[in-house]
Amino acid sequence: IRSLRPPGETSPPAVLSHLAVGPEGQVVAQTSVGQRACLKDRFALHLYSVNGKHLSSVPLDEEVTAMCLTEEFVVLGTMQCRLEIRDLQSLRAAVPPVPMRVPVHSVSVTKEKSHILVGLEDGKLIVVGAGQPAEVS
Repeated sequence: IRSLRPPGETSPPAVLSHLAVGPEGQVVAQTSVGQRACLKDRFALHLYSVNGKHLSSVPLDEEVTAMCLTEEFVVLGTMQCRLEIRDLQSLRAAVPPVPMRVPVHSVSVTKEKSHILVGLEDGKLIVVGAGQPAEVS
């Protein structure tokens, strides 16, 4: 049994808001700190190995509402109406964020990894063409 603990001490303690497991056992978690925290320091994304070892972290400017992992990427939907694609190893942005008109409720990548399905808060489903980062449009 392993425990995933975000690095650093925060007061109030960080809350685990979202968690996703990758095809090779990688674990990505989003944490959030209380409402009163500075927005820039409020959200963070953390990567753990299959054995629970902390590998990397990045601060986030936005609240994640949906997360999906592939072999190479972390696909995030945010409350601030954006779709983000990040490199799974570094957690850095692989492409510029794709703006949506309303908050993202869910994200899923097709089996062939050719498309990203984005469920929006208003009930619409957006299909985004995917491929290598240079090909995403």
